[in-house]
Amino acid sequence: MNRNEHLRRLARQEFDLLVIGGGISGACIAHDAALRGLSVALLERRDFGGFTSAASSKLLHGGIRYLPQAQLWKVRESGREQRIMQRLAPHLLRWLPFLIPTEKGSFMQGALPLQAAMRIYGLCHCGFSDLPPGAPLGEFLPPIKAVRVAPQLASIAKLSGAQVLNESHMHSSERMTLAFIKTAASNGAAVANYAEAVSYLSSRDRVRGVAVRDALSGKEFSVAARMTVNSSGPAAQSLNRASPSLQLRLRKEITGFARGVHLVTRQIHPDYALALTTREKTEGFVTRGGRHFFIIPWRGRSLIGTTNTPFKGDFDQLRVTAEDVDEFLADINETLPDLGLRRDEVYYAYVGIYPLTVRVIDPEKYQAGGDYQLVDHHSSDGVAGLITALGAKYTTARGLAEKTVDLAVRKLGCPAFPCRTAVTPLLEGGMTNLAAFIARKQEQYSALLTKEMAEHLIRYHGTGIDRVMETAAGDAELLKPLSPGVSVCAAEVLHAARKEMAAHLDDVVFRRTGMGTIGCPDEAALNRAAAIMAAELDWDEQRTAAEKAAVLARYAFRQQVSPA
Repeated sequence: MNRNEHLRRLARQEFDLLVIGGGISGACIAHDAALRGLSVALLERRDFGGFTSAASSKLLHGGIRYLPQAQLWKVRESGREQRIMQRLAPHLLRWLPFLIPTEKGSFMQGALPLQAAMRIYGLCHCGFSDLPPGAPLGEFLPPIKAVRVAPQLASIAKLSGAQVLNESHMHSSERMTLAFIKTAASNGAAVANYAEAVSYLSSRDRVRGVAVRDALSGKEFSVAARMTVNSSGPAAQSLNRASPSLQLRLRKEITGFARGVHLVTRQIHPDYALALTTREKTEGFVTRGGRHFFIIPWRGRSLIGTTNTPFKGDFDQLRVTAEDVDEFLADINETLPDLGLRRDEVYYAYVGIYPLTVRVIDPEKYQAGGDYQLVDHHSSDGVAGLITALGAKYTTARGLAEKTVDLAVRKLGCPAFPCRTAVTPLLEGGMTNLAAFIARKQEQYSALLTKEMAEHLIRYHGTGIDRVMETAAGDAELLKPLSPGVSVCAAEVLHAARKEMAAHLDDVVFRRTGMGTIGCPDEAALNRAAAIMAAELDWDEQRTAAEKAAVLARYAFRQQVSPA
């Protein structure tokens, strides 16, 4: 993944399929199309997977949240995709038990309705004999056992027990998105981050590609394609409207946006995630009384999400504020009064947005429906050569990609392989037994790596650990942690710059290595990472200082004064 080489291909070649958007939806579409033998291009205006796809709870939901809406087909779809992803990238996933507390005196938050829902949920997940096994259905814990397992639940006054629900959780959603893009590139796709699709190129009611601005060099060029897919997420509608002469419409127009904040805090429970109910309303035929938030054990911390507030403004100005953090902490501490979580125990926080299609936006209610949109603009608007694929969930991105590429192949009329993404592991996911693979690599690299470092590299790079080791070229210094306070080694930073299109220090700290997502790296680690990037990408002192400042700005909420 040499960016300059990919940019040259993008400017010179006409592609069968051009994908706009390097989040999980676009990444899956590019991967699917390349695997089928199409010539593929992918453009992302920021870093790969750096916006909406990075701002989640990192869950591949089994779909239980669709039971209140009686959307059983979505429960089944989610369960199937959950298992498929387990096959594609086992190094990035784990089964994690959630505890859902029940309460006395409330029918919908009581034990019996939840146990009935779990039976329906289990039935929806039956019959996937061609896929890896899913997580077992969890047991129901009586109150004494529930509190023994999770003492935090003792502060729920009317606790009547807790249901265990196993969900699939990602070690790094950013690395998962990148894994799809790297696999697409290995199958011939031309990809580029920091390459913004400004507007469509069209003639005679046909889109023939896009005009592109390279954010790193400032240069502008065109990418030609027989079919273009707009999968730019929250920006999809605005991109379509950037060419007003085409009169492009979505099936359901985006009427607004909501923002959701996640907190990374001291570890609250090391083994179980907690699903807790807030006062915030949620939509559905039958609800358990309010929107949930999750407290998830993650990399020695707790990941807590999410909030739900309306958002208006420039996407580039989206930031977490001290007020965001304090308001969320108030909700958490009201639900679990004994927790006493403080702002100085919040090590990192991030925010994402998701589009809404409701007629009336209610700031007191969670209104995201989880519905994707797939629009053939030739059929709907008379504009050939363009499809919009607006994803809604990380879990079902692969399935949406399959439908999108099926449509594109039909429209192109070109020969192609059938979809193989459900059975083909990603480039770095080709291990049938993760534990055995880890043990084998620990033994293979025992002279250079500690067991902990070997497992860390596998958790992020999978079978790509060998390529990271090639980058290190046997240099023991490159295989040491950047500082005693972080687990990331110098070779990972160098590998990110050389082989994974990392163009900014922010790319490395938050998405290629994730070292900044559990708290601010110490000065030694940040300085060493910046020095490696500066030497590789020819930064001067001023540029290096600016790159470090951009990273530190992510933690500004910790020093801000919240309004009274």
